[in-house]
Amino acid sequence: MMRNFLYCLFIISLFTNCEKSNNKNSTQNIRMELIPEPDQDERLQYEAMLKLKKSNCILDEPDTSINGINIRDYESAKKLIEEKDKKDDLGQYHLYSNSDIETLTLVQHPGDSKYEISIFKVEDSGRLFQDYRHVKAAAFITNNGIKLGMNKSDIIKKLGKCYTAKDSMKGFIELYYRIELPNDTKSKLLKNNNMPTYYASYKLRKNRLEKFEFGFEYP
Repeated sequence: MMRNFLYCLFIISLFTNCEKSNNKNSTQNIRMELIPEPDQDERLQYEAMLKLKKSNCILDEPDTSINGINIRDYESAKKLIEEKDKKDDLGQYHLYSNSDIETLTLVQHPGDSKYEISIFKVEDSGRLFQDYRHVKAAAFITNNGIKLGMNKSDIIKKLGKCYTAKDSMKGFIELYYRIELPNDTKSKLLKNNNMPTYYASYKLRKNRLEKFEFGFEYP
């Protein structure tokens, strides 16, 4: 009788310990799932770019100019940039649209010639007013007709579907395009400018384009 009683206690104890172990493992798994993976966004972006490369999807007609300023073209840039416009410590010129609501940033890479622009950036000016010069333009528009305020579908209609997307729970999305040698555009953009990589980023919030930039990465 005593032997049977002890045997029952053993079985109950074993079952209880197994249950605790399972609950502990389950809790650990839940905690592991809640802990964000370090650099997860970068990894997902990298994987998406690899997938895009394998698809052989090419951006044939990228943005290469804004308001008549062509990328890495001295003659066109000096029509807008004036001698009194000074670069900041990062080699950037900043200009306002005539209504203050848009800011154009023109970036020169180290070693670029005077007025040779390698990257264009356009964004909402916001409430912070800087001492930038105003230009005679109501908006900054690319050669493909991209401008602030556009929605996602309009951008894709103009540039195509050869992009990767980075989404957010806060109504934010970034459309990212990239061209790397040996791939090139119809106009041989990379080859003609002796550059290995072109990129373009279009950031929308609540389906409204509020910032974009494009150009050549520093080689």
